[in-house]
Amino acid sequence: MIFRILMILLTIVHCRTTGVDDVSFIGKDTSKYTGANDPAAKSLLAGIATETENFTSFRGEFSMNIQVLVPKKDNFNVDGKVFFTKQGGLLKIQLMDTFFGLVFSELIASPTEILIKPSGQTKPTSQAMGDIILQDPNTKKTIQLPFPVIYQYLSGSFQTEILSPKAKFLTKESRILVDKKDGLYEYFFENHLPIRIELSSPGRGIKAVSLVKEKDPKNVHPAKSILSKVMTLDDEKDNALILITMKKIVKTEIPESIFKF
Repeated sequence: MIFRILMILLTIVHCRTTGVDDVSFIGKDTSKYTGANDPAAKSLLAGIATETENFTSFRGEFSMNIQVLVPKKDNFNVDGKVFFTKQGGLLKIQLMDTFFGLVFSELIASPTEILIKPSGQTKPTSQAMGDIILQDPNTKKTIQLPFPVIYQYLSGSFQTEILSPKAKFLTKESRILVDKKDGLYEYFFENHLPIRIELSSPGRGIKAVSLVKEKDPKNVHPAKSILSKVMTLDDEKDNALILITMKKIVKTEIPESIFKF
């Protein structure tokens, strides 16, 4: 796995806050999971396919609070903009300083690739879809961010994942388990809409969860706020909490030109 460092310039936006709420990791259930031929599994997939038609293209503005938990507790805030086009599954994120609104890092992600371009760098760096390392240039503190769980929720790409022949179903709880090369993913649904994505990755030595913390009363997707947590796999020590709160969402088609640096 190749990691790229996304410089957040927290020296500008570093501040103390009250932090964000904690979230638990549920993990694989001990009950028996069934295959896709189970009638209940087919019904669950059909309901998800109907509801996720609302996962359309959008643009928005958000705030992000990062709570680092090791080696000592600290909090950082950053603002940003997000653009998503359903066609091609492209997602663009711009990170901006809180005070001046200047873009200092940009990221463009597809289902298979992530391009990252910090301010001052002439060309973007490329990596396969995977973890991103967030770094505070002031303290050199880093956070391993399992970006796929956030991308899959924002883009709705989980719809392809749950149709995998490897998918297993716990229909009584509307849960779908998919064993991939980079780890074990589990998708949790409520009324056929995603409310939580969990990842357990022995190869990366981490567990991660991304969940809907607050629903948007006007839009089915994306949610008003998304809370993600990263922890070590062996001792389940919490590493970081990341809260993304949408301040504005506009459902609209996004021009191709947006997905260029």
